[in-house]
Amino acid sequence: MKRSVFLFWLGSSLVILCIPIMITLAVLLRSQHLLNSEVIRSNEALLIQVKQSMDAQVRNMKKMGLQLSLEPKVLRYLEKKDYGSPEFKLETLDLIPTLQTYAASNGDIMDFYIFLKQPGLGVSTSTMAEADILFRNFYTGKDITQDGWRAMMEKKFPGVMESMTAGDLSYIQSLPLQEMSQAPATLVVLLNTDSLKTAISSIQLAKSGSVVIVDAQSRPVMWVGERIPAADMDFQGLEGELGTVVDRHNTISYVSSEENDWKYVSIVPTKIYSAKVSQLQNWIYASMALSLLIGGCLAFWLTRRNYLPIRRMVDTVSPRVKANLNEIKNEFTLLDRFMSEHQQNLDVAEKTIRQQNEALSKHFLARLLKGRVEQGVALAQSLDSFGYQFAGSHFAVLLFYIGSYQGLFHPEQQMDEESRLQFVHLIVSNISEELLAQEHTVYSTEIDGMAAFLVNLNGEEGPEPGALEGLLDKAKEAQEIIQNKFLIQLTIGVSNIHLSQSSIPQCYEEALEALSYKFVIGQSLIIPYERIRASKNELFYPLDMERQLINHIKTGQYEEAMMAVSTLISTNLSGGILSLQSGKLLMFELIGTMLKATEHIEPQDDGLAGEKSELIGRLLGGETFAEMENMIYQFLRTVCDFIDARKRSHNTGLKEQVLEYIEEHLSDMNLSLGALSLEFNLNGPYLSRFFKEQTGETFIDYVNLQRVRLAKRLLTETNETINDITEKVGFTNSNTFIRVFKRYEGITPGQYRKGE
Repeated sequence: MKRSVFLFWLGSSLVILCIPIMITLAVLLRSQHLLNSEVIRSNEALLIQVKQSMDAQVRNMKKMGLQLSLEPKVLRYLEKKDYGSPEFKLETLDLIPTLQTYAASNGDIMDFYIFLKQPGLGVSTSTMAEADILFRNFYTGKDITQDGWRAMMEKKFPGVMESMTAGDLSYIQSLPLQEMSQAPATLVVLLNTDSLKTAISSIQLAKSGSVVIVDAQSRPVMWVGERIPAADMDFQGLEGELGTVVDRHNTISYVSSEENDWKYVSIVPTKIYSAKVSQLQNWIYASMALSLLIGGCLAFWLTRRNYLPIRRMVDTVSPRVKANLNEIKNEFTLLDRFMSEHQQNLDVAEKTIRQQNEALSKHFLARLLKGRVEQGVALAQSLDSFGYQFAGSHFAVLLFYIGSYQGLFHPEQQMDEESRLQFVHLIVSNISEELLAQEHTVYSTEIDGMAAFLVNLNGEEGPEPGALEGLLDKAKEAQEIIQNKFLIQLTIGVSNIHLSQSSIPQCYEEALEALSYKFVIGQSLIIPYERIRASKNELFYPLDMERQLINHIKTGQYEEAMMAVSTLISTNLSGGILSLQSGKLLMFELIGTMLKATEHIEPQDDGLAGEKSELIGRLLGGETFAEMENMIYQFLRTVCDFIDARKRSHNTGLKEQVLEYIEEHLSDMNLSLGALSLEFNLNGPYLSRFFKEQTGETFIDYVNLQRVRLAKRLLTETNETINDITEKVGFTNSNTFIRVFKRYEGITPGQYRKGE
């Protein structure tokens, strides 16, 4: 045996100690997750502010570009062709103040110019200059060549933000927008990136990390905050309108612009917001370790202290356990095994004693009911020893005969017949005893397969008026409950009420005799002895009715035979209950009459002979008058059906002979019902009625139909004349033939031949 309870208790204490520690750890992890989620939501919200600010700037640029494309001075200036004329120079001088006005309207514009493609001139807010001078004024020292710049000026731009040089942003638009396919000029607005960066830097997001503007090719356009080497960042993986990516070092949030293909990206180092979480985490880990150390020591000391009594108990009971100690897992199992074995021994002894006492008690009650117990002092002592105590001196006995109970059990239920019967007796005894004991003292036993109840009626001065009716009502209530709810068929015999203990055997005999009358009265009834005392012994079975029954059977008249049997039975049962002996005699008289009626049937009818033998066997085993009556009716049906079938067989043969004769003599003009009667030696009216019953048609209609059928075949298969066909089908003249043919077919023979 393993002494594992100590380890189990110690482990349980440690597990309980670990529960709050694990909860604290889970809260810490959840806090980290919530903090990360909060940082991400904050970054995305701040980033949306950046996007809104930049998108507003782009919209302003587009609005200004649209205004310039619609400005009358700009349109007139673009329409000029003579770029060296004084008028062109005057127009230029007039245009520059207008451009200065537009530049002054937006503080984020550093400068802008309109580049005329054809002459290669540019007009800014301060002067007009050649292309090379214009390039030097704006792009000296920038990472763009003059050729690259000139090539960009020749392109078509619907109005987009571009990074022409590193760190700069420009708004480029072809002028005028109405003629973009052949636009003569390009508008370039140079944004003040320092002002934009200052605006973005004012947002807390840029103070704690970096904000990057990325173009459609995933190239950084502008950085605000600490710049991260391009090799360390992969902006191509930022897909979707809005999202966040977390790696080992940074939390990267991004949002797409609604005005162009840019993405605004924030990069916040993880260490910025995780420093406090790390400090909290360290404190929690230290408190966990301290809790485990102190709690573990206390758990070990308390477990050892509580285990000592268990160990002393184990040392005491281990020699008394019958089981193999090596198979026992721990101390508790050993103690449980010891207590279980001890209790099991007590239960077995108690159950054996109880069963023996119960069996002896019921056996004594059965002997008492049958009158096999001596009266006197010995009886009083036996009653007292078995716990039978009678409150009064009046007794009655009820016997319950158990009939069919198959409906109580499922067909697939695995239970032997003896177990089923015991279960049924238990149901009947419990329910009936409980109902009868509501008013009287009741004891039950089993006698010859029946449930017997000895009822001691309460009251020293005798039973109250109507006590017997009260017993019958309780018996009926018990019968209804058992039959309706448990599908157990019951027949109950009830004795009269008698005075003194010595009358108990007489009560039993009366109940048994009443129950035997189930043969005459029927099953599933309550039969009091009072009802059968005045039973009849006369039997009504006259000779003329016996002869009528024999004649009905011989002629196969089932309804008449059944009525005769029913009359005999109802006559004998009317006017009181037929005695048991008279009822059995009546049944055997009926069986003898049926056997007489079937004597004329040929010996070769083995099927009916088998029915006779089977009938006699079943009738001898019949338990009730009604059951034997049903068997007699079934046998009558079998015999009458057999005789009727023989009649039908004879009629079928006669029908076939008559139809064959008609088929052979269709061409005979003398074919008639009279000729047919002479041929078969039958009465004419009978033959006419027989022909109608067998074919459903009169003789004349049947013959005419067969002749028309033959005529149709001759009309279609031969070229014979109508007169020749008339003779072949048995008509005396063609007029009669035509009239009959038209009546059955609706057309004349000639029309039929033509296919009309």
